[in-house]
Amino acid sequence: MSDIESEFVHLARLALEGSRSDVAALVKRAIRPILRQRPDLTDLAKRVLALAAQDGPVRAQRESHPLPVDLDSRLELLRREPIPEMGVEPTWPASVAQELKAVLDERRIEAELRDAGVAPTRSLLLIGPPGVGKTLAARWIARQLCRPLLTLDLAAVMSSFLGRTGNNIRVVLDYARRTPSVLLLDEFDAIAKRRDDSADVGELKRLVTVLLQAVDEWPTEGLLVAATNHPDLLDPAVWRRFDRVIRFPLPTSEDIILLLATLLSADCDALPSDQATILAALFGGQSFADITREVVAARRSAIVNRISLPVALDDLAARLSHQATTAQRIEVARTLQRQNVSQRSISRTTGLSRDTIRKRLPESATNRTHGGS
Repeated sequence: MSDIESEFVHLARLALEGSRSDVAALVKRAIRPILRQRPDLTDLAKRVLALAAQDGPVRAQRESHPLPVDLDSRLELLRREPIPEMGVEPTWPASVAQELKAVLDERRIEAELRDAGVAPTRSLLLIGPPGVGKTLAARWIARQLCRPLLTLDLAAVMSSFLGRTGNNIRVVLDYARRTPSVLLLDEFDAIAKRRDDSADVGELKRLVTVLLQAVDEWPTEGLLVAATNHPDLLDPAVWRRFDRVIRFPLPTSEDIILLLATLLSADCDALPSDQATILAALFGGQSFADITREVVAARRSAIVNRISLPVALDDLAARLSHQATTAQRIEVARTLQRQNVSQRSISRTTGLSRDTIRKRLPESATNRTHGGS
């Protein structure tokens, strides 16, 4: 949705809805690629960007549509992010990328679906372990749809006063229904627990019923996204209410290699294949967020310590191997052997002796051919 026709349609919609802050965010994002094609518009573009940066009208727009607040603490119940920006394009496992693309494709032909009496996807349930990209996916969808992202602030919503939590949720849902947006209910299991949980008070059980009704009746102009790390805690009725359930797995070796290429694209044309394979094996079982944090730290170390990035990544691989258990090292060695990495490299990466590698792992054809060197 990056072509000029799509950007114009979104800009027109936002302007007609009076969403001045969202218009400004879209203008800032769209005008830069235009300037690369039309440098003759530079002076005019600077004036437009200056207008977009002015916060007076934005503040007035926000005051006319204030975010709902808790009546006791006066804390805002939602965080609002106008058309989210992303420094790096996210990397998704193939199954997740296919599901997210389907959601966007439906929105592109929303009028056709409506004429056929079919609504586009209105609700998504994202499940998976921490750090696999569920929250990032909600931000990415909001950016692609050029919609503001409204995120439930669970700490503000969960009031200690009996009955207030349920009221807060109702206020949030009513506000989001009236605002064409993407509403993110993160940590969904905290408010949509099984109603047979004897530890919970009646108020939270009634709250689940309210949430289920909201999902059923969510307007097609918006998109409701719920995310959870603990799908086993959700009420069974939740599953059949969502239009789509997307499972976010931990990244595979191929996913990790693609992520490494994306994270390091600004530093090098391509990561050496052996180094990429070694890091992918050592990162096995970790989330996208954990891997990203480690790689960014390695890039930072390379700059601070005046060393090359490959050396910093070798240091990272050594540290990851040192932290692993013997069983994990054996598994990493097995993975590297399947990739035809030499025994010498496997030994240096895992800290296992070549004698141990020969005893614990059958030699691959490549290692026999090269004598393990």
